[in-house]
Amino acid sequence: MWKSKIDINEVNNIILNKDDVNPEDVSEYLGEASVEHYKLLAWLSTQFNNVEIFDIGTHKGASSSALSYNSSNRVLSFDINLSKLSKRKPNCEYFEQNLWDPEVIKLWKDRILESPLIFLDIDPHEGIIEYDFYTWLKNNNYKGILLLDDIWYFKNMRDNLWSKIDLNKEDLTHVGHWSGTGIVDFSDQNIKKEHDNWTLITAYFDLTKEPDASVDINNRPFYHYLSTANATMCVEQNLVVFCEENTKHILDSLRPLHLKHKTKYIICRFDDFEIVKTREIIARNRINKPYHFDNRNTPSYYLFCMLRYVMIDKIIDENPFNSTHFGWINICIERMGWKNVANLNNALSVNRDKFSTCYIDYQPKELVENYHEYFKFGRCGMCSGFFTARFDYFKQFNKLIIESFYECLNNGYGHADEQLYSIVYFKNPSIFQVYYGDYHQMITNYISVIDNIESPIIHVIRNAFINKNYQVCLDGCLSVLPSYNKIPSHLLDSFLKYITFSAEELNRVDVLHTIKEKML
Repeated sequence: MWKSKIDINEVNNIILNKDDVNPEDVSEYLGEASVEHYKLLAWLSTQFNNVEIFDIGTHKGASSSALSYNSSNRVLSFDINLSKLSKRKPNCEYFEQNLWDPEVIKLWKDRILESPLIFLDIDPHEGIIEYDFYTWLKNNNYKGILLLDDIWYFKNMRDNLWSKIDLNKEDLTHVGHWSGTGIVDFSDQNIKKEHDNWTLITAYFDLTKEPDASVDINNRPFYHYLSTANATMCVEQNLVVFCEENTKHILDSLRPLHLKHKTKYIICRFDDFEIVKTREIIARNRINKPYHFDNRNTPSYYLFCMLRYVMIDKIIDENPFNSTHFGWINICIERMGWKNVANLNNALSVNRDKFSTCYIDYQPKELVENYHEYFKFGRCGMCSGFFTARFDYFKQFNKLIIESFYECLNNGYGHADEQLYSIVYFKNPSIFQVYYGDYHQMITNYISVIDNIESPIIHVIRNAFINKNYQVCLDGCLSVLPSYNKIPSHLLDSFLKYITFSAEELNRVDVLHTIKEKML
């Protein structure tokens, strides 16, 4: 059977023939694994001999050509319209038939169920037909593997298909298509991957009902956040949801059936929490110090952000799923882009212990300690939409940020929980393990800087260098270094200056040797 950990080098060693596809499709067809999926299809064909492989969604024939790489196999390719097909391989048969017609699939049933490999890639990528086919295979005791394309890029594919699959499934995007490639193993329907060491926490409260709701907030429809709650409610980890009674049924309807047992709802009102009693003080502080605030960032919104740490503390103490690691995830995380959704399981595979959040913009220590200047504008150095820690580090961080909240409150300041991060960070750097990016990389770059490499160079590394914090500068550089070949040319000289100078200042000879090797 297929290997769970597929070596990308092994896949990229596959040599496809450019003459097997139309000239306009050659660049995609020959694309490297993790960008295009054709080499993966060809590699999978080598895992079987003398079998029939089903290709559902012929289009121009590129997928069937790749699947025919092992000439001992026969590829049966289906589409409702074969007018775009011009190249035909000898070991491929093409059928202009609608497999979703009950009478047609009945004719092919036995051969489909005997096939060890089925590739499904059909328009319009709504996920509904695809899920019906998955269910049909499951109900008919299929024992092979189903390969699916575009599982992440299209929201409907995420919501209607991939999140609902309850059998053993694996994300193969790292060796497949950039838009998301997934594989489902039907060989043993009792095998299901678990993520029991993690509990994720989220919450939804309708702030339009609060007395300080601004015009901007009130103009939002009721479903403003709920319409993008699917991804969070479909996480495969244990999930705790804080919400009001009238929204529980909406949120619960988004949770896949096979994950219900890994879900706990805490029914409460926003005003039930003790910290919310400080709302009037926050409002007075803002009147007395008329700094610049986003109209959506009302005192209630600020308090909702602070409730994250109160709620996390509660769940760590109760630990309903006996987890070792915990994370906060915004209910509307998918608003930050599908790549964050796609990279969640990969991020949480590392079991990082220290408080881990995305470092977005370096704020100088001297500025952070000068509250009068620091709170004038919405300066936020780190991201609070997604963050993780082991339970003991989380307890430390939560205590420190709540103490900082009250300290700033009593001194007449308060804007956002993200501003408090830098205050806590400079006092307690040893409890942090940051990663780098912008808001749209708050999960994507958790393990390494794979997206928007410019942002950490410009906003963290350069700013730390200018302010002579060479440790922060070097830490940022080392996170970017594995992606050295992807650094834009206009930033490369500056990056080399930042990392070389910081390494020299900190006497990091090992880093200097690594830089020389990279430059050779």
